[in-house]
Amino acid sequence: MWSFKECEPKLLLFKNVTNAGEIRERIMKASLPCAAINPRYVLDTFQVLVATQLAVMSQQNQALRTHSVFSEIVYNMSPTRKISDSLKTFGMNDKDTTLLCVVLNKEDMVLVCSQVKGELANPVKSNFGMCDEEELRKIYKIKEVEMKTVSLSDSIINRISTKEIVTL
Repeated sequence: MWSFKECEPKLLLFKNVTNAGEIRERIMKASLPCAAINPRYVLDTFQVLVATQLAVMSQQNQALRTHSVFSEIVYNMSPTRKISDSLKTFGMNDKDTTLLCVVLNKEDMVLVCSQVKGELANPVKSNFGMCDEEELRKIYKIKEVEMKTVSLSDSIINRISTKEIVTL
């Protein structure tokens, strides 16, 4: 079990991935310690870090809604409480060529990097250049009037951090 004090989340953005199916299978069998997120639905790194913090805290409190802290990260990315929908939308699939992996320590980072066949990119510098903002507005049910008062990022973070309190 992870404690928040020993957790050092790292985001690894891989492009031109050729073994997504193998990576997905290893993650599902819990032999690869990471969460794999579809970067198409990631506006910025803070969104992922909030989902990660919530997952680690849920594990600490023995309140996971999914099978592992890693699937909980993917689940927390979604505004919905439907686990299967969350994993389907925000998780990876066998044909993905771009992955955003979240690891919780340096040792896992080395292992994941050795297993993913693709180019490691800098997630902060690239700012996930493949984000579909219009699709994000639909997924998170963000209306135009809301966009006049707060940023898209703030709206998404609000929904991620409050989904267990409020049902949209």
